[in-house]
Amino acid sequence: MAGGTFLIVWGIGKINERRKLLESGIKVDGVVFRLEARLSSGTDRMLLYYPVIRYVTLDKNWITEEYDVGSNPSAYKEGDIVKIIYDPADQKHFIIDNFSTKIFGWVLALIGVAILAGVVIYYILT
Repeated sequence: MAGGTFLIVWGIGKINERRKLLESGIKVDGVVFRLEARLSSGTDRMLLYYPVIRYVTLDKNWITEEYDVGSNPSAYKEGDIVKIIYDPADQKHFIIDNFSTKIFGWVLALIGVAILAGVVIYYILT
């Protein structure tokens, strides 16, 4: 149950983060500067690739930051141009504006709901 609840809360957080950045963020182009490979936490220990994005803010500051969502295989390769939305109050806080970020929060929340439903059904039937 804890895992399902965690996924629901994380998903809702990602949905809200995207909504807030769409309302008040600034859209610019960025480039995948490099990929950072790290083992995920937890028991399954999977190698994930996190893109490091470089972009220029409207006030001409160069920002180079690692994206907080990794994947395997990597969704990007070095040199890819990506659309990003950054927070003008915290220029290092950004999302990559693509289909994946549009559905990521919803997918997490739905998986969490499915896990919770499965646990509830299991306990009702046993």
